[in-house]
Amino acid sequence: MTGPPAGGRGHRVVPHTADVILEAWGTDLASCCDEAVAALTGLYAAGGPAAEVGRRHVHLPAGTDESLLLAVLDEVIFTLDTAAAVPVRSEARAAPDGGLDLSLILADRDTVRPAGAVPKAVARSELAVVSRPGAVRCRFLVDV
Repeated sequence: MTGPPAGGRGHRVVPHTADVILEAWGTDLASCCDEAVAALTGLYAAGGPAAEVGRRHVHLPAGTDESLLLAVLDEVIFTLDTAAAVPVRSEARAAPDGGLDLSLILADRDTVRPAGAVPKAVARSELAVVSRPGAVRCRFLVDV
């Protein structure tokens, strides 16, 4: 995994011959997951104003960093496939049991500008999370 800019939070698309590889980083796993969600939603929703219509709250039980990241991304795709609204960002927090408490911010479908293909899945084989004190990076391949 190539290194992101030092410090802070962010995400980027990495060139790949098939599908899409995304990288995200933050100061802890929760902020890295929020950036991963921002990267994933950027594939299908253009930035800009979107009318928030609700939130979907999910508790993800303790697991490895990779399993928690995958669970977060799977929740976004599941919500996108099943809800009347579109997940456009997230707020993740470390939970007392070692898991994550996730809030997906949902927008009215009519106010979201399409940006591209809707993601179908995240490949488990390409998933990577690297944690160091004060910094967490992840990389994942999205099937679009």
